Order: sequence, then C-alpha cells, then structure tokens
Amino acid sequence: MRVQSFMGKASLEGLHQMDNLINEWIKRTKPKIIQITQSPCTVVKHDGRDQETIIVVTILYEESEFKGL
Repeated sequence: MRVQSFMGKASLEGLHQMDNLINEWIKRTKPKIIQITQSPCTVVKHDGRDQETIIVVTILYEESEFKGL
C-alpha cells in the first residue's frame, strides 16, 4: 500500500486547483484507491502573524498493473 497527499488552500479557487491536481494524478497513475481522507489544518504564514486554513487530502492506494498502458 502507498500514500499520496495533496494540499490546497481552503478557498473555492484552491479547491478547484486541488481537484484538478488529483484528477490528473488519478488519470496518469490509474491507482486502485483504498481510502481517501480530508483534513482541514491551520498554518501560520511566513510572517508569523497571519494564519490560513488549508485542506490536506490523503489517498491510500495500490499501484495499478495497467499504469503504463
């Protein structure tokens, strides 16, 4: 079993970008998906004063036998 994680901003644009990344990854690797989890997180920006919410999507999967086709 393997894991792939994606991270994006918790905004409409950020979620759309993450959806596109995940869809492209699925199309390219053709994994057998076992489980998908989503977790919101708060991170401190570089200046140390502001925070933003991000979404982390973690996919547990097995590699596809047909990946190269």
